[in-house]
Amino acid sequence: MYGIITVLLAYFIGAFPTAYLVGKALKKIDIRLEGSGNVGGMNVYRAAGPVPGIITVLLDITKGALAVYLVLVFTGEPAFAMLGGLAAVAGHNYNVFLKFKGGKGLATGLGVVIILSPQSIVYVILFALILTPVLRDTNTAFGSAAVSIPPIFYFQHQQVEWILFGCALAFLIIIRHLPDYRAYKQGRRIIK
Repeated sequence: MYGIITVLLAYFIGAFPTAYLVGKALKKIDIRLEGSGNVGGMNVYRAAGPVPGIITVLLDITKGALAVYLVLVFTGEPAFAMLGGLAAVAGHNYNVFLKFKGGKGLATGLGVVIILSPQSIVYVILFALILTPVLRDTNTAFGSAAVSIPPIFYFQHQQVEWILFGCALAFLIIIRHLPDYRAYKQGRRIIK
């Protein structure tokens, strides 16, 4: 029961509406009504400028890391920490405070992985950087790099639960990037 409560806490930490609050505080805008309407760091960057965008991304990374860290501290169970990480990304992507509008989970997912498997970060980012010149679109490349998470986790940890966790994390990120993939396929670039 205690573990379930901490996973719920992780969801609410992930749902902390950083992009919305940064937009309001620094530029007096509702990010949901600007640019693509996506409640994430990239849309803040495009609609409000580099400083608010970078602040948003850093805060999104922090909330993913904080959510997992707190679950680990309170439960000491890696399995609950994995569930907490997924809950944090789900909270970011489907934000209960913003009528379930949210971001795409990249930065929050990065924060989750920083705590749970820091050695994997380098490989995921490297894969994204390799894809960038191939696809000629940074956003699509980084979203697509999510497919590398399950095999990277497998090679790093050699355990089935890590593969399952990686698949679930990749799914949460990829599902939010589907509009980007469709636009890319049609020859348009879309950054949300």
